Amino acid sequence: MKNIGLFLCSVTGFFIILGCLFYNSLLIDMDKMKDYVTESNLILEEYVKNKEKVDSAKGEYISRLLTIKRGMESANTSFLFDKYKVIKISSIELLIETISEENKNDKEEYLKLVFKSDNESQDELDKLMNKNFIQVTYLSLKTYISVE
Repeated sequence: MKNIGLFLCSVTGFFIILGCLFYNSLLIDMDKMKDYVTESNLILEEYVKNKEKVDSAKGEYISRLLTIKRGMESANTSFLFDKYKVIKISSIELLIETISEENKNDKEEYLKLVFKSDNESQDELDKLMNKNFIQVTYLSLKTYISVE
C-alpha cells in the first residue's frame, strides 16, 4: 500500500511539472512576441483614431509594419505558438493592405478583416492558455497581448 501511494504521488508530481513546463514555454513565447504585438496594436490604434495622419506618412507606417512582420517571422518560438503567430502575421499583412489601399470601401473591408484576424488570434491565445486556468490563478497574460 505504501508503494502505491508513493507511485501515485510521483505520477501526480510528474503531471504538475509537465503542466508547469507547458505554461512556462507559452510564457517565454509570449514574451518574445509581446513587443511586436504591442507595436502593431499601437499602429492599428493610431490608424483607427487618426486615419489622415497615417495616410500622410503611409511609407513610414508600412515600413514599421514590415519590420514587425519580419521580426515575428524570425522569432524563435515553440510549435505550440505557431498557429497564433501565423494568424498575427496575417493580421499585420492585412493592416499593411489597409494602409496602402487607396479606395475607402476597400480600406473599411480590410480593417474589418484586421479586427477579425485579431479576434481569432486572441481566441487562439485563450485556447492555448486555457482561460479557466488564468481566471482561477489570476495569471493575467492577456494584458500585453490584447488589442483592446
